[in-house]
Amino acid sequence: MFALAAFGGSLDETFIGQFGNLKSAHRLQGPEVKSKQDYERPRFILDLMDLLETHSCPIFIEIVDKHYFVVMNIIERIVVPYVGKCDTRPDALWMKGVMADHMALYAPPELTHAFAACCQSRDHTEVRDVYKRIITWAEGDRASPEIAEGISRFARDSLKDFRKLPKAKAVEQALPVPDANPAGKLLWVLPNMTSFTHLYARINRYTQKQVSGLTLFHDEQLQFGDILQYAKTQTEKFAEFDLDLPMKTADFDFSQAAELQFLRSHDSIGIQIADVLAGFIARYVQDAVWGGIAMHADKVTIFERLVALGDRSRGTGINFVAPDNLVRFPGVAPQPNY
Repeated sequence: MFALAAFGGSLDETFIGQFGNLKSAHRLQGPEVKSKQDYERPRFILDLMDLLETHSCPIFIEIVDKHYFVVMNIIERIVVPYVGKCDTRPDALWMKGVMADHMALYAPPELTHAFAACCQSRDHTEVRDVYKRIITWAEGDRASPEIAEGISRFARDSLKDFRKLPKAKAVEQALPVPDANPAGKLLWVLPNMTSFTHLYARINRYTQKQVSGLTLFHDEQLQFGDILQYAKTQTEKFAEFDLDLPMKTADFDFSQAAELQFLRSHDSIGIQIADVLAGFIARYVQDAVWGGIAMHADKVTIFERLVALGDRSRGTGINFVAPDNLVRFPGVAPQPNY
């Protein structure tokens, strides 16, 4: 699981002092709080949430099942590639979500591995074989024949289009657009980038498009900093591409721009607090779904509070990027975001 969190507020002297007192009360030593250690200190996280609520800090969290995230890219790039505005209608988004849920649950993991390998090789034959493997699996799938038949039909149509294009163009359209890190290495399917841009769009909804004057503080990213900065700029230009995403929790129609700064986490208690929230959610969902153990009562309380804090109309709370069955496992009712 991957998670990214943010909260809003002014970290004034009062807040900093109260946070310091909180650390002292829980005997947390050192200049930096760490999400891994604090996951086993649920009373500290409960008190931290009290502090955030006292200061009316809105909380935004993205939690991503990495396998599902790759599957969504397969659906978006290979099975039902974008052709026009019809692909962002609620009914089209619903259909893609149903296909992604089914593929994530029932397709062999070799499919996602093959897709990831294609991103690296960018080989026309290997990409074509991914189409064929998807079709072969779907035609033999019996878990839900109707959904599988839809996946097979769309993939066959997409394969026909793939074969009509020049090889380089066909590969370009079938695979995600890569990003380059400062060393020039190409990177694909980055959940941190997508989570960041979606958080930014959720903040845009929360502020009713008034993001000018806000500063987004992100932990220092030597490998991904330029990618995140570029992704932020492109997100702000989204409307120029004449696309309309009918998201209930996010607003990609930007009329203003926030500032983005990168800081070392030990220099920013805000980044540390966001990391504690993200680390808790990622570990809690991992344990609840795959841990096979009873969850500590305080951890359950934290999770339920974070879920309850969300106001979808304002973009706050937790956004799950995962199959509906996985979301239900820790006791959350899945809700469409379109």
